[in-house]
Formats: sequence, C-alpha cells, structure tokens
Amino acid sequence: MNLKILALICGVAVFLLVAGCTQAPPAVETPTATQTAMPTTMVLTTEPTDAIPSDQGILVTVSRETLTFNPLIKVEFRGGSGIVLLSTLDVKVTRPDGTIETGSMAEPNIGDYVELTGSTAKDRVEVTVRMKNGNSYKIYDEIIEFRN
Repeated sequence: MNLKILALICGVAVFLLVAGCTQAPPAVETPTATQTAMPTTMVLTTEPTDAIPSDQGILVTVSRETLTFNPLIKVEFRGGSGIVLLSTLDVKVTRPDGTIETGSMAEPNIGDYVELTGSTAKDRVEVTVRMKNGNSYKIYDEIIEFRN
C-alpha cells in the first residue's frame, strides 16, 4: 500500500512538473513613461497706478530680503498728507508660480509694516489704500526682483 501512495505522489509530481513547463512565461509589464507636470511660470505684468488727490497722498517703501531661505518682501507705511483719511493699506504679492499672498494694516501708524513671503525670482507687489471716505487707490504696482 505504501508503494501505491509513493507511486501516486511521484506521478502527480511529474505531472505538475510537465504541466508547469508547458505554460507560457508570465507577462512582464512594460513600464510606461509618465509625464511629470513641470511647474508653470507666469509672466508677471504691472498696471498703471491710480492718480490720488494731493491732499490724500500716502507714502510707502517696499524692500526685500536677499537671503534665499527668507525672501521676505516688506512694505512699510511712511505717512503722507492723507494719513488722517487712511482706513486700510492692503498689500498683495504675486509670485511667478501664480500663488498670491496678501496682508493688510488697519489705520497704520508711521513705521508700521507688512512682511509677505516672496520667491527667489521676480514678484509683483501691489499696494492699495482705502480711505475713510470710501475711495480706494492703487498707489504701487511693481515687479521686484530677488538679488543675492
């Protein structure tokens, strides 16, 4: 009886070996090339600033850090003849990748400032003032280049 079981096991083993040799090799997937989207860079442009009445003039200075790990853009309120009429000063930075960062100062005092993160390329900086009488004026619109 043991001989019959051994013969049966050997027969099944031979059958499995022969059956395995006649199968087609498994299909190998061919890697497909995928395109990685490259970051798009916008062409930044400026627009003319608004003519502001001389009795409502507002002064700001715009500067930027030149450290690559901290490319901050600083907009500082410097006063002007319209200081008593100023309600808010809004700042908008547009980076070349299209991202926008904004900041605002409500009734700022001379020396108050907003710092926004720029890029290590060219950034568009816009400053708009809103007066207590409801008027708003874009007083600054420039492309600021990062320089080491």
